[in-house]
Amino acid sequence: MNKTDQLRKMLRRRLVDSAAMRKADIPFSLVYALMKRGEAKRAARGLYSSADAAYSDMADYEMIAMKVPQGVFCLLSALRIYDLTDENPHNLYVAIRHGYHSPRIAYPPVRFVYRSEPLFSAEIVTIRSNGVAIRVYSLEQTLADCFMFRNAIGQDVAVAALRGAFGKDKVDRNKLWEAARRCRVTRIMRPYLEVFS
Repeated sequence: MNKTDQLRKMLRRRLVDSAAMRKADIPFSLVYALMKRGEAKRAARGLYSSADAAYSDMADYEMIAMKVPQGVFCLLSALRIYDLTDENPHNLYVAIRHGYHSPRIAYPPVRFVYRSEPLFSAEIVTIRSNGVAIRVYSLEQTLADCFMFRNAIGQDVAVAALRGAFGKDKVDRNKLWEAARRCRVTRIMRPYLEVFS
């Protein structure tokens, strides 16, 4: 199999970034040649896909996960992954460790949330979408984060997400209380937990 066929095969399966091309020893001139022929397209800076690739709901999440592998989806973006909001956020919310440099990303729009340890590393779950590892906070941690950042995203969004999670019976109450304690929002969440339980 020559390099062009190898690149075509990679593009058919998923998004391909420049690091994967370097690792497979594929010159960048091949992807540009495929783009000229209409077989490939540039999804974002440094990310390429097949020209006939279907756009999925998770495509933006996949792009950001490849560009910011140390980032963790949080707040409205995590609620969207867990199907607990009808809102389509203008920005994708990504948590990065305090002290790290946030990369410049033109598209899709990203809002970085800086978090320090141990809150940054708490309850991270990895899901896979089209071969891309997407890191997101657990449902319980996401709900506690929504109350922690209630002034930024709106308390009504946090309450609706909590109601939806209890309505679908997705929540482990002990993990939720631990996450609320970690985020220091137990006093704020307690009345809602008593109502929805």
